[in-house]
Amino acid sequence: MEINLNDTSQTISETKDQIFLESFTDPPPSDVSTSLQTVKHHIPLSVLDSDAVKAVRRLNRFGFDAYLVGGCVRDILLELDPKDFDVVTSARPTDVRRLFRNCRLIGRRFRLAHLLFRDRKVIEVATFRRAPTKQDKLIEQHAAENLFGSQADDAIRRDFTINAIMYDIEHKEIVDWVHGLEDIKARILRTIGDPNRRLPEDPVRIIRAVKFGVRLDLKFDPPLWEAMKLHAPLVKTCATARLVEEVFKLLRSGFAARCLELVNKIGLLEQLMPNLKKFTDQFAINPWIFLQKIDDIGKSGRPMSDSVLLAAMLYTPCEEIISNSDGDDVSAKIEDALKHLVHPLTFTRRHLAQVRQIMLIQRHLQSGPKTRRSKRFLDRDYAVDAIDLYEIISTQRPGDNLVNQWRKELSKRYRAATPPYKKRNHHRRRKQPSPPQ
Repeated sequence: MEINLNDTSQTISETKDQIFLESFTDPPPSDVSTSLQTVKHHIPLSVLDSDAVKAVRRLNRFGFDAYLVGGCVRDILLELDPKDFDVVTSARPTDVRRLFRNCRLIGRRFRLAHLLFRDRKVIEVATFRRAPTKQDKLIEQHAAENLFGSQADDAIRRDFTINAIMYDIEHKEIVDWVHGLEDIKARILRTIGDPNRRLPEDPVRIIRAVKFGVRLDLKFDPPLWEAMKLHAPLVKTCATARLVEEVFKLLRSGFAARCLELVNKIGLLEQLMPNLKKFTDQFAINPWIFLQKIDDIGKSGRPMSDSVLLAAMLYTPCEEIISNSDGDDVSAKIEDALKHLVHPLTFTRRHLAQVRQIMLIQRHLQSGPKTRRSKRFLDRDYAVDAIDLYEIISTQRPGDNLVNQWRKELSKRYRAATPPYKKRNHHRRRKQPSPPQ
């Protein structure tokens, strides 16, 4: 799907500096481009999410501007399968809730509307935001995050140019305020504005840049690349819950091994998990070899749980403890090693406990399903994750076919635990006599 930006029959490009400036109470930052470009481009409805299309059209029908925005538009233009469909609109969150019965407002810091559909599908609807100015009297906490503005205001507040492109369903136009189309055509990842200003605003953008650059196979804009290395220490100032969430996104990306290599290269791993960084520097082999196996499995469409992803990342430094420790002490040693490796990040107790359990059972799996005692763990809720992890680490053992044997035993256990289906006999109920008068 190639976009010809030079074809005047398809492109209407106008510089609207004056109109753009009038949408601000203060002038926009000097490092942000102020040109509006609209490109006639038809995206088939079959490619778009039908619920997202209905949401946009309903907002339009009630007089609000609404567009598809962000990753869905970006992925379609890059000829990838879009995943999440987000909507941006001039409607306030309370207006969205009034128009949709399936709406739930979320976020204290950043107020958003979520439209809930079947199979846990969520369409996120955000209102146009603007940056605060000197005239704004911000008294309440997080008030600066909920200042509503125009379409242009919202575009320049986003992180990367490729994520600020909007698609107008009704007019079949791509709306671009920040030259994102040129960057998509050149396959370049660039911040909106000076990266030395935008990355310190929210250092989590450094991790997002790694994910986008690797997953979408983009070249990093040289100023962005230097800024990522310069401002990597700032991630320590971010909430640990956000950092943990972004780490899991890297592991689920399908390119976890390459992402972790790049995170290490720019000095970000040393800031996120310095003890893991020390261990990886000592390895003679590739420390992310098990993550590479997960990436290969993910391409086949089989997802892995978060516990397996975390265990694959941490298994190599824990392998010596698992192989050489004896007795009851091995469980405590694994638990201490896991906490030490991920510090200062704080993964949940449930995640670390699950990782410890599936690591602890690995030696047991090597003996195969020979006895009733060896099969006892199959009744545990972590049995599937333990076998998945064994499949990943068994890649270094050629000829090991125990994975299939364990999966067969697990399948037998599930069938034995499932009661047989009994066909119910539906008898007509006799009409009960009416009570005597």
